Amino acid sequence: QSVAPEVYEAECRRVRERFDEAVQIAESTFAEELSQLVSHLANRLGGEDDGKPKVFRDTAITNLLEFFERFERLNINSDEQLVARARGLLGGVRPEELREQESLRQRIASGLRKLYG
Repeated sequence: QSVAPEVYEAECRRVRERFDEAVQIAESTFAEELSQLVSHLANRLGGEDDGKPKVFRDTAITNLLEFFERFERLNINSDEQLVARARGLLGGVRPEELREQESLRQRIASGLRKLYG
């Protein structure tokens, strides 16, 4: 069926605006999640409880690595450099290494803090 051109154009504009809004919400949600994951890991790696390094679970790292995979899979363009820098800091680092090597632990914690500094 035929639709008046001005109605069609108005509907196309409305759909584009809704899509752009959905993309902005997704990007904002991803940015907030990245911030929380990075802050949590930096706190766990760099903080101390009673003079001893804080305990961190493998999930503090695996959650961040899973975030990187989702970010890449969804091809979100915002914060791309920030994600690449965070991913570069953790590249190939295993949780056991962070538990055993204090200097590595501090270097990663410092690098993560600088991402949002």
